[in-house]
Amino acid sequence: MVTRSPVAPLRKWETFVRSDLTSVRAVRHLAADVLAGWGWDGAPLENAVIVCSELLANAIFHGTRPGDEIAVRVEELDGGCRIEVVDTRPDLVPTARIAGATEERGRGLLLVRACSADLDVVPERGRKTVSARVRNCLPGTAA
Repeated sequence: MVTRSPVAPLRKWETFVRSDLTSVRAVRHLAADVLAGWGWDGAPLENAVIVCSELLANAIFHGTRPGDEIAVRVEELDGGCRIEVVDTRPDLVPTARIAGATEERGRGLLLVRACSADLDVVPERGRKTVSARVRNCLPGTAA
């Protein structure tokens, strides 16, 4: 678990969706448009969109009940962004697992870890925030 830094975001976008798989596609496109509007492109943009999609899908499958509201936030920070998904099940902390070769699900958190610099889970009373930081540059290049 990573402790959040008190750095103020440069820009922020937030939306609220219902716990329904149709929300994933809509949020994926919205987040891509927002980040592209902020000047993100290439692999960093793709990584951020994957992280956003996977955190939201994980919240829908494992962190909410049908119809619950989920908050999705993207905050641009110096050199990257923090993507947060807030769900209604603080009692269910996400854990990565190894999916079988023929399983369709079970790789989301592994993808998030591969596409992000860190992953943080903060359970609170009545909710849980799962967040990841994505860099806006490829490793070994300038920010």
